[in-house]
Amino acid sequence: MYLKISLHKIHQSFWYLPTFYSLIAVLLAYLSVEVDFWMDLRQFHMHFPGFMITDRNTTQLILSALATSILTMTAITFSSIMVLLSTYLAQYSPRTLDNFLSDMVTRRVLGIFIGSFLYFVLVLLWMNISDQRSFLVIPSLSVSLSALCLGFFVYFIHHVGTWIQVNNLIQDITDNCLSILSSHKDDRSDLVSSPSSPWSSWENEEYKTKECGKASSEFSGYLQFIDLDKMVKLATRNDLLIRFEKNIGDYVDEGTVLFSYWSLDDRSFDIEDYLQNIRVGTQRTTEQDIEYGIQKLTEIALRAISPAVNDPYTAITCIQRLGKILSRLAQTSLEEPYIYDSEKNLRVILNTGEFSQVLYKSFYQIRHYGKQDVSVIGAIFEALTLIAEKSAAPMKDSIWEFAKSIVEGIDRSALIHLDFKYLNYKLDILARHTGHQKEKQLL
Repeated sequence: MYLKISLHKIHQSFWYLPTFYSLIAVLLAYLSVEVDFWMDLRQFHMHFPGFMITDRNTTQLILSALATSILTMTAITFSSIMVLLSTYLAQYSPRTLDNFLSDMVTRRVLGIFIGSFLYFVLVLLWMNISDQRSFLVIPSLSVSLSALCLGFFVYFIHHVGTWIQVNNLIQDITDNCLSILSSHKDDRSDLVSSPSSPWSSWENEEYKTKECGKASSEFSGYLQFIDLDKMVKLATRNDLLIRFEKNIGDYVDEGTVLFSYWSLDDRSFDIEDYLQNIRVGTQRTTEQDIEYGIQKLTEIALRAISPAVNDPYTAITCIQRLGKILSRLAQTSLEEPYIYDSEKNLRVILNTGEFSQVLYKSFYQIRHYGKQDVSVIGAIFEALTLIAEKSAAPMKDSIWEFAKSIVEGIDRSALIHLDFKYLNYKLDILARHTGHQKEKQLL
């Protein structure tokens, strides 16, 4: 497990791609010097046009100028990143920083700039080893790299201007949450689900007579990732039933029980094989943790409706995206956490929680701090309507109950009669989609 956690940290770190590009630059610098020396030694330079050949002084001048220019662009790039990170911290949420830092464009641009700078400096140093007088590969490759860096610099400025817009950040978080739901659906597409009551398949006398084993975490941190497919394959091979005691995003301590397991026979197995498919880290990630993405949208909405910012339309945008995410979540059988193998034997029981709890966590803070803003409350009712349109009957009841709790918390003293009329209109639409038309007049 420790090796997987370390590899994941390296892959997600900000310096991973710049280091990779730097290593390529070192190799490329060595090859350019060697190839250019070899071509000059065999007088291959005579077969190329004269404008492509440069002498030693001109080559050194080109490399010095390009190294200075690339270093300047790198400094501007770092400054732009710091400005963007400061904006994220001050206006949006500290948890949104990883959305930008994990962006591949940012890492790639810095990697190309740092790698190009290393190339120019190393070539300038290594070309003095020999008494070579004419150069072809080095100046040609240097000019090509400078053109590449210039193109990426222009693209990065455009990229920063796009990322600093809050609507694009909200859309990126939303797309990330939707991709998690899509990946969950794909991961479970090959795992057979039984239409019958799953509890009866494991809460029987055969399992009750077996001793329950416990698998505990070896680290303290957040439960970040579970490789469900491998867990089911291992459980099928060893004839185990696994029930998770913790959910993705939960904080666990060293020794906390992650899952319980039952074995129907006396096959030998190593529980460490199962723990290798579970990752615990120091920070929450949006790799499988959809509630973390929902939390980011909620925090952006809370900052937007705070008196210091007073931007309710940004909050409304977040509420609309929350409605979209929860609408998809309601269709993914959140309360059906039972995973079967190809022979319809129950193998894994997930600890997914209830939809009503996810719904409450998504909106309760926005409801509390926006109880005097009719536009925010109306947007919540619209989001609940969007969720109810594609939800099953039990979830529609939960949605209506939550809507009633929102009405209870509205600050009526801050509303006028037109506000009540507007909110009752939104409630009327929600009541029709949840099947509670008789209770529509709550205000």
